Amino acid sequence: MADIIVRGIEIDPAALTPAQLDGIACVVCADEERSMRPVGVVDGCQVFACVPCVDGPTVLVVGNTSTADALADLTAFACDVSDRLRFPTVVALHRDYNPGDYEAVVLAEGWATSFPSAALAAEALCTDVCVLWAHEIDEYPINTVCGHCWTDDPEAAPVRTDEGWTTSICPPCADLSRRLTLPNVLVTA
Repeated sequence: MADIIVRGIEIDPAALTPAQLDGIACVVCADEERSMRPVGVVDGCQVFACVPCVDGPTVLVVGNTSTADALADLTAFACDVSDRLRFPTVVALHRDYNPGDYEAVVLAEGWATSFPSAALAAEALCTDVCVLWAHEIDEYPINTVCGHCWTDDPEAAPVRTDEGWTTSICPPCADLSRRLTLPNVLVTA
């Protein structure tokens, strides 16, 4: 049997449940509800891990994206969310997101102004996922600790990715991540 490693966690194939071996449940957390990704093969059968176990905890930021200015405001707010909550964020640009795949969903101002964001918000509020309102984000302090090297750096800040923001990282780590692929630091060139 091939070794299966998900985010540094070695999976013991002998300890998997029938649901995990059948590809129904995540091989890491045994969740059966979240979206899954293939992570390996055990005894000729493909096994899966849920998106949070593969990608790590991420926060979905839902808000108005109906105009370029609204999208710019939402993207800037998502940076604040990453900085204060210390989680990478994804900005919901359309309806095709599963709120259950995220550690939390943050509802930004204006989330009810467009159908896609209102539908995502309603789905998040009806599922077993942590939902935070925009005003609650201000209760968390601004983060000055680099999420990669763990040093306290007043210049540490989230870095823009294709879909959202990383956790706060210091300038040396940001420079390094542009040259190397660092775990959980997704930086676009």
